[in-house]
Formats: sequence, C-alpha cells, structure tokens
Amino acid sequence: MLGRSSLFTLSALGMMFFSLNVSAHTTPAAGNNLFVTVPELRPGFEMSVTALALKPGASNLNYVIYNKALPAQSPAWTEKEINPGFGPAFDLGARFIFPEGKDVSLDWMHLNTSDSASVAAPNFEYFLGPDYEIGPSGIPIRNATGNSQFKYDVINLDAGQFVDFGPHAEFRLFGGLSNTYLRELVHARYSGSTITGQYQGPFSTKQTVTANFTGIGPRLGIEGRYHIDSGFGLVGKAAASALIGYSHAKTDYVSNAQQLLETFGQALNYQTIEDKRIRQVVPGFDAKLGLYYKHQLDNCYIFSIEGGYLAAVYINAIQQYLPASLVQGQPLESGGIFVATMSHTQSNYSVQGPYLGATLQF
Repeated sequence: MLGRSSLFTLSALGMMFFSLNVSAHTTPAAGNNLFVTVPELRPGFEMSVTALALKPGASNLNYVIYNKALPAQSPAWTEKEINPGFGPAFDLGARFIFPEGKDVSLDWMHLNTSDSASVAAPNFEYFLGPDYEIGPSGIPIRNATGNSQFKYDVINLDAGQFVDFGPHAEFRLFGGLSNTYLRELVHARYSGSTITGQYQGPFSTKQTVTANFTGIGPRLGIEGRYHIDSGFGLVGKAAASALIGYSHAKTDYVSNAQQLLETFGQALNYQTIEDKRIRQVVPGFDAKLGLYYKHQLDNCYIFSIEGGYLAAVYINAIQQYLPASLVQGQPLESGGIFVATMSHTQSNYSVQGPYLGATLQF
C-alpha cells in the first residue's frame, strides 16, 4: 500500500525528527523542580498485538421511513436506521527504539464487520418506503430490511522523538505517513404485493450503496505517558492526518414485479447509478486514552500491557448518490427505478471502541 514516493517522504520526515537539536542535559523549567530531558532509551525491537472491539459509524445508515399514515390529518414519520454494534478488530505493530530518545514504528489496524435491521408494517394504517418514495404510493411496501458492512484498514509509519518532563511525564512527538482504506456498503430491500390495478402480485427492490475511499498522506501527533509507581501509568495519544486519495460511489438496484414480467418478460431488472473516481483530501483525527502496566522480565525483555478506549474519524470520506424523487406514476412496484431528480450526500466515517494490547521489547 506504500509506494516508493511515500517511503521517500517518510525518510525526509524521519531525518527531520532525527536531526532535532534537543540538548540531552537537564533544563530547569520556569523555576520549579520540573526538568526537560531527552531520555536515554534502551535500544531494541518491540512487537505489539492489540485486540479491539470497534463500532463503525456514518450518517447515511437510514434504510427506510416508517410512516403512520392514519389518521389522515396527523401522519407521522420515523427514520429507521441500521445501528452497527461493536465488531472484533486487531492491530499489529513493530517498532525499533534508538538510544538517543528516538524510534521508528509501523502498525496496521483492521476491521471487517456487518450489521442488519428489519421492520414490517403491522397493518394498513402504516406503510414503508425509501426517502425518495414516501407517501400514498408507498402503501404496497410492507417489509423493509437493511444491512451495513464496514471495512477499515489503516497502516501508519512514523518516526518519533521522546522528551521527558520531570521523573513522571514522558511525551513522544511523531510524524510520518498514514495509508487508509475505508469501505462502506449499505443494503436496503423493500418488498410487498400489489393487490389492485392491472398488475397484481409480489414485488421487491434491493438497493446497494457502495462507497470507498483510499488515500495516503502526512500524519502528525503527540503521545503522553504519566508513570505512576510500581510500573503502572496513564497514556494518551492524539494525531491528525491529511489523506490524499480517491473516493468512489456506486448504487445498484435489482427489482422484480408482475408489471415488469408481463410487459417486458423480465424476471429481474438491473440498474446502476455510478460516479467517476473523485480525487479529494480527507482530514482524519484519531485519539486514545488508557492505562498501562510495564514490567522488566529480565535483562533482555520488557513486557507491558495496555488497555483503554480509542476513536478515529474521517471527514466527508463517504460519498452517496441516490434518487431524490421518482417519476410520477412509476413507483417501486413497477419493477424499476425511474429517477426524476438526484441527490448527492457526504458522510463522515468513524470507528470507536475499547482495546487491550500486549507489547514485548527485546
């Protein structure tokens, strides 16, 4: 996922950090007993494995409108949304520590999860429909289901400089590259039966909205640790990135209906709304807060365990193209999507959840 030009950029960032002219001697801070130092770290490799439970999120997860049509003078509408739960994820990391208070690290975080929801109209006082067909023409729609799928892959490569503030507080300033792949699929299926008119029988329409973003760009941040007694401590981290890449959106429809079968002899009708790849810059922000415990096993190994909560958000990373309205007289039970007006919306992409990881330095 990282090309030659990306590695060249990282090397430049690394040289910037490694050339920081921070004095290694202690410097008093503002007349207190607080001293700013560059620590002499124990050199060596470090490997980490982290288990996470991540909840993905976006603002485009509504799959149907639940409408109470009667009494006619007081209709009510409820947006039904897919509510993603916490799915299993992992993070793998490697780091090399230099004695002069510097390091280089590489980590990969991965999530692949799905969730679903469904609703049915209990009687003819209620009906269902997508946003672009909500009204009396939606009465034949009696059932709706929704499903969301999220894929999340992030590779971070950075170089850091450690600075100590007194005997307890340690900070790591870092910069590097972030390579990010975001994918969201939202499925919605509407079904029912036409019981009046010329074409009577069951019908259904399945809508699949696919949105991807792939980007790479600089990432800068700071990580702080406060060491308590007996190896315990607090940890916090915050970073910002500017990802340059491409987004792509596509909406697919598969429909069947009695009118479609009798008029055109088709059992299924396939339709697509698709845009070209759009180049854009997506701002990203990630942060974590947790507790850790570090223990030296012997002269060769240092073991630590860390747990807490983290979150990341990518601004307007998800594109979506949907009908805003359909051609009058051509509802879903006709067996097709006949677009009168189109809408384009953007959504943030986020993940959040608890984590627990183990690290071994050797």
